[in-house]
Amino acid sequence: MTTAGHQLVPQQSERPHFAPLRLVTFFLLAYGFSWAWVIPWAATHRTVFQGRGWPTHFPSLVGPLLAAVAVTAWTRGGLGVRDLLARMVRWRIGWRWWLICLSPLAAFAVVLGFMAAAGLSIPPRSDFVRFSGLPSSWGVIGVVLAVLVINGFGEETGWRGYALPQLQLRFAPLTATLILAAVWAAWHVPQFFLLDSYKDFSLAMLPVFFLGLTCGAVVLTWLYNRTSSILAVAIWHGLYNLTGATAAATSGNGTISAAMWTFAVLLALVLLYVEWQAHRRGRPTILQPR
Repeated sequence: MTTAGHQLVPQQSERPHFAPLRLVTFFLLAYGFSWAWVIPWAATHRTVFQGRGWPTHFPSLVGPLLAAVAVTAWTRGGLGVRDLLARMVRWRIGWRWWLICLSPLAAFAVVLGFMAAAGLSIPPRSDFVRFSGLPSSWGVIGVVLAVLVINGFGEETGWRGYALPQLQLRFAPLTATLILAAVWAAWHVPQFFLLDSYKDFSLAMLPVFFLGLTCGAVVLTWLYNRTSSILAVAIWHGLYNLTGATAAATSGNGTISAAMWTFAVLLALVLLYVEWQAHRRGRPTILQPR
């Protein structure tokens, strides 16, 4: 078709493509921003305790978020940053996905119910707001908001909001998840020399930690790919930490913490089984982006 002697040629939009340099830059920045806070504290033999606000590792938790914003602004400009921010507040995901977001709370309530029915002692109410790096004087509302906003958004804006979609441009969702889980686990390493709750881990517990983190990554991949909502994964991540990492969860024999770990592992195993069955039958898998 021509108009006034000029041929109209359709413009082809730029398709997203796998860019290793961008991804490596993101990982280096995420590590750099976070470790710049954690390592000096750990090097001076300071310890972060549950229920105390200083010293704290919480500023380091926004490292992945800062890295995601920086690399997005560098590669995609203002349009990309606006898209990132839109996914951070995307709440129209359907009530079924909101139930998944809140599932750690439901699992937590079931655990407490079983403990009460079995006659096991339930930790005092004050222990439920004793979280590493946060003052317990903030109360339930303050601690919950801090964990959901700083911990949830600080990590998930980077890990699931930026890194996962980038990895999936080159790898299948499960492979991308395993790669990201390894990077995510390594990002935690300096915290083992700083957090009191981590310093007690024996070598035998490290595989348990990595398995739980990998299973959590599988759940978060599923949730993010089906909703495209950073808000959704930030809430699930934050609630899982709130129910499994307080002084109440880790006190005594760690019954609550172990039960929440089991919840995440079982949920991931169910997802992996369904994923395998779909792949075996040539059907779309549930981990794929919608």
